Amino acid sequence: MSEASSLRVLASARLRELHRLRELEPVLYDANCLRRFDSNLPAYEVYQDCCPDEARDLLWRYGLRYDVTVVPPLLLGEEYAKTFGHCRLQSGEEGAHPEVFEVLQGEARFLIQRYRGEELLDVSLVEAREGDIVLIPPGSGHVMINASSGRLVVGSLISRRCVQVYDQYAQRKGAAFYFLTGGRLVRNLNYSSFPEVRVLKAEAPSFLEGSLGLVQEFLKDPGRFTFLNELSVRAELGVLERSSPPFVSRNLLVFLNVFLATYAALMFLTIISMVVTS
Repeated sequence: MSEASSLRVLASARLRELHRLRELEPVLYDANCLRRFDSNLPAYEVYQDCCPDEARDLLWRYGLRYDVTVVPPLLLGEEYAKTFGHCRLQSGEEGAHPEVFEVLQGEARFLIQRYRGEELLDVSLVEAREGDIVLIPPGSGHVMINASSGRLVVGSLISRRCVQVYDQYAQRKGAAFYFLTGGRLVRNLNYSSFPEVRVLKAEAPSFLEGSLGLVQEFLKDPGRFTFLNELSVRAELGVLERSSPPFVSRNLLVFLNVFLATYAALMFLTIISMVVTS
């Protein structure tokens, strides 16, 4: 996206949130590096409802919002500029919705953490360039990182019913890993478990391949984005699928499938044995 296009998108925003460097202190790899900066400098900005009125009205009817986050090129010690990190919960009740992002300008890393309650199940580092689309699964948190020498501009479609929750990142001083210069990943020792990080390239879901942009795709077919408001739909990285039955884990389903297959094989062999000996 050109600089002029970016400015037009940002100018349409209804609300602008400015996050300053001092706000990042609790989640930095080396908080002492802030002594070399003016703590009032912008760390990143979030522009809400960034689209023309017609699109904004339709998004509203579907309970969605299009936001844009801007992260400047900045090195904080050995760490690239990043957002604070958050999970999104549905307002007023348990559960979390998925999110879908598009990189409008620059090069991003999405450090995605998937939880079950307080347990950290999975950590993924997704590399995304201009034009790439990234899905964030429900029940996950993420940090957006600017790993380039230019500014990062990222758009997102999200549910209006979601609220941002920062507690897990504030209490543990950031994500489970810090992404440093040279592509290094350093463990955050405030976490009790460290799943192996999966480094992935951004892969658009099939229903968005060859996308013209999230807002334009939404205007063409709003129904494709209803999953952003449906907790029954699980959004994986690049894959959408219906969730398993409540309270049934994937490991349990695998065990049941193996057990039933083994039982069926034993019954078949028993019947054959009875026929042969009779």
